[in-house]
Amino acid sequence: MTDTNIIIIIVAFVAAIAAIYILYSIILFQGSTGKKGDELQLSTKNILEQVEVLYDKKEYGLVQLLATKYLDRVPGHVDVRIYLAKAYYEDRKYNQAIKQCSIILKKKSNNVETRQVLGNCYIKKQLPLKAIKEYEYVFDYRKTDKDVVRTLAELYRETDQLFSSIGAYEVLADLLDLEEDVADVQSILAELNEEIHDYPAAFEAYKTRLGIYPQDVLTNRKLTELYIKIKNYPVAIETLLYMLTFVTESKVLLWIYDTLVSLSVETEDYDKAIEYSEKLLDIQGSDKFKIRNNIAAFNLKLNRTNEGIAILEDLVMMSQNGFDVTLELADAYIQNKDYQKALEKYQLLLDKATPREAKTVNLLLCELYIDWSIDLYKKDKIDDSFDLLKEATEYNALNSEIYYNMAKNYFKQKNYPSVIESLNKALEFDKQKEYQAKYLLLLSDAHHQLGNFFEEKKALTDLLKYDEKNPQGLYRVGLMYAAQHDFKNAEDAFKKSITYDPDLIKAKYNLALLYENNNRDRAKELYIEILEQDPTFEEAKNSLADLSSSDYY
Repeated sequence: MTDTNIIIIIVAFVAAIAAIYILYSIILFQGSTGKKGDELQLSTKNILEQVEVLYDKKEYGLVQLLATKYLDRVPGHVDVRIYLAKAYYEDRKYNQAIKQCSIILKKKSNNVETRQVLGNCYIKKQLPLKAIKEYEYVFDYRKTDKDVVRTLAELYRETDQLFSSIGAYEVLADLLDLEEDVADVQSILAELNEEIHDYPAAFEAYKTRLGIYPQDVLTNRKLTELYIKIKNYPVAIETLLYMLTFVTESKVLLWIYDTLVSLSVETEDYDKAIEYSEKLLDIQGSDKFKIRNNIAAFNLKLNRTNEGIAILEDLVMMSQNGFDVTLELADAYIQNKDYQKALEKYQLLLDKATPREAKTVNLLLCELYIDWSIDLYKKDKIDDSFDLLKEATEYNALNSEIYYNMAKNYFKQKNYPSVIESLNKALEFDKQKEYQAKYLLLLSDAHHQLGNFFEEKKALTDLLKYDEKNPQGLYRVGLMYAAQHDFKNAEDAFKKSITYDPDLIKAKYNLALLYENNNRDRAKELYIEILEQDPTFEEAKNSLADLSSSDYY
């Protein structure tokens, strides 16, 4: 059987060579005898027929041989040269094909077939801009040719000419008959319109595709992601819930529920976040540890601290290391004001922590003692609060909040020199200038209590350098101006303070006091506003009554 195949191949090869020889002989013979014009016309017909037959049979090498020999003698024959260019293209000899196309177009610049071949050569040589130029010419003559329109659309997209690409794909969509082809083009149109931020057009394209394939997972996913991009969370959630009616693949279900959880968090609907997280737990391949950790966090957000703590306690027992989870657990205890439990968790971590982990725990222990001391300060347990702040210095003596809270304790004890000393330390250790405003505000108050008005003014001036819109600082500056009878600057300061904090009643009250002298109507308006905010504000009530009664005298 193998021998027979070899014989057949040899015979076919010999026959092909013989055909070439005969054709070549005809060309030579007809080129040297008889009437040249008639014989060349006959030769042209024979050659063109043979070249066309060979091209259709994909015998591109033979086409090149015959056409080249013929064109050496009759260089002006366009049809034969077109077949030669096409044969070079099919044989991946793009430079030779381009050369033949150029020769043709010099004689017949409007030859559409040649321009298409030339455009295809440029595509293969990765010269899309040149290819576009040729295909735009072809398109003018072949607007209903699907392949031409598709190629031009793809070239525009490749060169980031997105608006032109969209236009071409829209033309292509109108030419297509098969629904699956239309659907594919709509996907491309949706992506292109997203790129140019034409979201209505992108939505329209996605919906057109879904009209053909309503349960197409990828399209529904992209549609959801687009809704999320424009922050239309309700419709994104609606689309995800619709997908749950037909999706069965675990990988996609994981994405759907995970996205539902994220959207619920984004909209602060933590009950729904818990509900969807619990559904996630039942899906194969889900990260159950992470999900349960999230459920704990959502419970804490909802102030269900006991539920959150219970979950975190279980996770600590389940995990091999449990460092991060234990930190979360300690933080949950702090939220629950169970500082002793949080302290125990941190101390357990210190027993087995790496040096890097120990550094983190020490910083957190410092913050724990600060939070604990603040809680005791609010309960007027000042001595205990001081003791905890001293403990905090054992873990991070450079934490500026330690000294600020010490200053608050001293202020409550009316020990103003110690307030100033502690606040100067706080200002020194606040390297990032994160808390300068509140430190300087309390510092100005301490100096005021001691009658150090120059130092008070300096502290307030420094405060407003860091935070020129600080309502409390502006209010205090207004009080200083008022005490100095500089009513214009006092008025400006009070008005700015109210602008940045409309609820700052004491600034409104002091501004109303200023207006009693020169703008009684405005003073009344301010007193009324104050009483609407706080009906128990006796000073405003009395001042309003005095103004109203004096109007009759």
